[in-house]
Amino acid sequence: MSVGVALREKQAKQVRVAVLEAVIAKLESEAPDDVSMADIAQSAGISLRTLYRYFPDRASLLQSAGEHLYNSLGVPVAIAEPEDIARSFSEAAWRLAARPRLTRALVRTGAGQVARSAMRKQRVQAIRTALKPATSGLDTDLVRRATALITHLCSATSWVSIADESGLSDADAQAAVSWGIDALIGTLRTAARHSGGARLRQVTSEEK
Repeated sequence: MSVGVALREKQAKQVRVAVLEAVIAKLESEAPDDVSMADIAQSAGISLRTLYRYFPDRASLLQSAGEHLYNSLGVPVAIAEPEDIARSFSEAAWRLAARPRLTRALVRTGAGQVARSAMRKQRVQAIRTALKPATSGLDTDLVRRATALITHLCSATSWVSIADESGLSDADAQAAVSWGIDALIGTLRTAARHSGGARLRQVTSEEK
């Protein structure tokens, strides 16, 4: 790679980071839903035309800013097994809680919801995959409802809503959600054991 190409790539990366940081700062402002592409370009110190070369529309810009934020905060995405879901939630919530105003903007505003949408999809898929060992063999409707509930709990939306509605601190709301996730997974594990025992008894009875 030539020096000129390397320099241009470095400059492009710097511009991109400046833009994404400008978006994140706007999300923490008074009215993030009113922020336009022109506002972001001005804040980042570039022309609107240059901004559109990097991001074709506002949605892609917001989503990229969300990914940049989650990556910079070290919010985990991968989840290995059912018992890791609550731990993953707690770590993600703790990291987001370092910026409470921004977190609430991500949950409550249209711009924030778009910004977190790409990362949220990744988290949802990771949760569903991690839950499979705890739901194997269970009734399909039960699995569908339990997965939907646990997936909802494992989100910033859940603990922010609980904290704001109940008067609990952010930390206490996060602890409550983590407890709820573990309780539900424990219930699923118990149901799976009972279901497996029932199947075994049925097979044994048929063999007789």
